Amino acid sequence: MWNQGDGGTGQCKQDNCKTLPKSRHSFSLSTEHMTTGSRSKWACHCRAHGRSDPTADSLFREPFLEKLGVAPVHHVGKRFILQSPYISLPMTPLSPLQSDLPALAHMAAIIESSDDAIISKDVSGIIKSWNGAAERIYGYSAAEAIGQPITMLIPQNLLHEETVILEKIRRGERIDHYETVRQRKDGSQLFVSLTVSPIKDATGQVVGASKSARDITERKRIEADLRALTEELDRRVDQRTQALTDSQERLRGLATELSLSEERVRRKIANELHDYLGQLLVVCRLKLTQATQHMKQTKAIQHVLRESSVMAQLQDVDRMLQDSISYTRSLVAQLTPPVLREFGLVMALTWLADQMKQHGLTVLLKPDVLSVDLREDQAILLFQSVRELLMNVVKHAGVAEGALAIHLTNEQVFTVTVSDKGHGFNLATEQATTDKHFGLFSIRERMEAIGGVLQISTAPGQGTTASLIVSLQNPESRAPALSSMPVSSVSGIATTSSGTAAVRILMVDDHPLVRQGMRGVVEGFENMRVVGEAADGQEAVHLAESLRPDVIIMDVNMPRMDGIEATRLIKRANPHITVIGLSVQNSEQVEAAMKAAGAASYLTKDAAPEQLYGAIAAALEKTITP
Repeated sequence: MWNQGDGGTGQCKQDNCKTLPKSRHSFSLSTEHMTTGSRSKWACHCRAHGRSDPTADSLFREPFLEKLGVAPVHHVGKRFILQSPYISLPMTPLSPLQSDLPALAHMAAIIESSDDAIISKDVSGIIKSWNGAAERIYGYSAAEAIGQPITMLIPQNLLHEETVILEKIRRGERIDHYETVRQRKDGSQLFVSLTVSPIKDATGQVVGASKSARDITERKRIEADLRALTEELDRRVDQRTQALTDSQERLRGLATELSLSEERVRRKIANELHDYLGQLLVVCRLKLTQATQHMKQTKAIQHVLRESSVMAQLQDVDRMLQDSISYTRSLVAQLTPPVLREFGLVMALTWLADQMKQHGLTVLLKPDVLSVDLREDQAILLFQSVRELLMNVVKHAGVAEGALAIHLTNEQVFTVTVSDKGHGFNLATEQATTDKHFGLFSIRERMEAIGGVLQISTAPGQGTTASLIVSLQNPESRAPALSSMPVSSVSGIATTSSGTAAVRILMVDDHPLVRQGMRGVVEGFENMRVVGEAADGQEAVHLAESLRPDVIIMDVNMPRMDGIEATRLIKRANPHITVIGLSVQNSEQVEAAMKAAGAASYLTKDAAPEQLYGAIAAALEKTITP
């Protein structure tokens, strides 16, 4: 019998063995380890006798050994292995037991104080050990849990998980941080994070599993709350984003409508200037010219004209009328280019490129299309955008040259590109501000309003290329269909006073006063007669076919069908008819368009009194004496 003594020494009573020096006596674990309740029976190993005494029955009460779930001690060679789910503690046959007990006690304290449930089970899933945290988490005491199947903690719908876990443990695999649901003693459920490790004996065979379970119910609740808050935040963000998008669309629509309304007001004022004031000034000059010519031909007042300042005053009035017409023409062009309304965007951009010379910028025009069908709002906003881009070149590029390219693909994608080789700028920086390049933001908004985009390529010192791109979907036809219209006036066969055939002329203008004034100018020539008048291009086409005049004096800007289209149709059907273009606007683009359609020449209305006769004579290639 051994009695526990200090330092692991004691008294051996076998064969009246007396207390020996500490170096010769020690408590050693025996291969005959048994557990009875909380009492462990350990055999005495006495070096003096050189063997273990199976009859020695020193009893030790070591509760922490049960906390460790101590398994039977395995004897391997001269080493004894104390097997636990948490440690494998080797001991030599004569190592003092008490020198090893502190390590075991420390491990037991760690397991007992852990906040995680630490459970061991055998390969059949029977619980072998159960710490205090397991009791707190699951509600079962150690006495209730040990010896029970681990499945008592698993909800019915998740029992298949244990089968998978045991299969992996038998294969020696480890399971880390597996999040699942487990069941308490009272039937309530909780979220846990499981880590399961296989327990192996000294031979490496899997004899059980160590399982730690962390209660993550609160974390899951917080995560669920966060998800709910995130979803609510996302919903509110979506609502606000949609509201902002709707507001942006409304603002864009208002901005577009504002631009179009501004253009309509400009156009209305320009029309008033062009159709009334401009035409009246032209008629006044026509009347003045006719009166002056009549006075010169009247012998009774020729002497008075030579002796007085009347002629000089009349000449001053004529110059003032010319200046007034020129100023009116300039105002109309500044308000809204008539060429945009009359001939479309491509012609208007050609005119704009020429006008930029007034701002010191030479624009190289590169059009690969002569015309394009656009809605009115598209044409207006594109023209405004190109004008602003060209002005940006003037203000910021620091160059005297730029380029304007116009392109239409087979897929009906229309592109206008303004480029320069000037200073360039940092696009990312400029987009973050709205001061210097607010115009780019405005252009981008305009393009989005008509379903297009603005693309900019630029860098400091590398120039700038800005492209306006819009897809043309179901473009509206700009050319109206021909229809039968009443003729303003038709005369009979034209003859001179001597009975010889006169040059037969058709007057085409949408302003009656202008037609009247031009008739007066034409009929002032002996061998010219006006045989008909038309108020628009459609009437002109109809009368040209029925009257077959020698010459048509064709206004350019008219409703329903403009003079360019009418000239094209008339020359196609009657190549022998001479067409003289006539307009208030002194535009090289309009002149080029009229001549391309077949007109022999082009005159401004204020210059008609002096130049009309010569233009007709040159076109007919014969001498006409007034």
